[in-house]
Amino acid sequence: MHKSEIAAFEAEARTFLAERLAAMGPDEGGLANFYLRKLETGRIFSRYDRELIALLEGEARVVHAGIGIGQLSAALALQGSEVLGFEGDLRRHAAAEALRLRLAPDARYSIAFARFPDGLDPAYDPSGATLLFTNVAATWPDETYEAMFAMMHRFRRTILDLARFGDARQEPAEQAELAERIAAKGLALTPLNFVAEKTAFMEIRRAA
Repeated sequence: MHKSEIAAFEAEARTFLAERLAAMGPDEGGLANFYLRKLETGRIFSRYDRELIALLEGEARVVHAGIGIGQLSAALALQGSEVLGFEGDLRRHAAAEALRLRLAPDARYSIAFARFPDGLDPAYDPSGATLLFTNVAATWPDETYEAMFAMMHRFRRTILDLARFGDARQEPAEQAELAERIAAKGLALTPLNFVAEKTAFMEIRRAA
């Protein structure tokens, strides 16, 4: 997406958020403080959102685990990717569907009301797709990590933030520990060197 297209999307998204907030309130509307701050600042996309949009331009298929209200997923779909999003919170899922219908009705973009990977259709072929995790910090148990690591082997590549994958990790030592745990599963990590502060995005592929 060009800067002008991103600006136009953000303007439409701000209108969507303001109308949903006025009609339903923050709780019923699925708008946590994270989204209210975006509305207040006017910046719907964070710096790392913009970097991910640029990185994934031209990507054929993207599976986005934990989309929230779906502003990033919608943008990826609008620039040509076939996007399958997962959101397990009922109200955020409803908000994401409403945003999809408002901003990206004709894009190849669908949203599953499910948590990843439980809701992934067994018939879906992930071998040529990119798996994307953004801000998934939920204090996962070990079995959830193991399920995620197993899924990474099935996708062409995985993009995730070591600082927000299954838990919040701001200390470099904590991020390094997670990186070592991923590498031990036969996966190779390449830093993406995003300029966004307090992030540690990695590209992960099966080790050769």
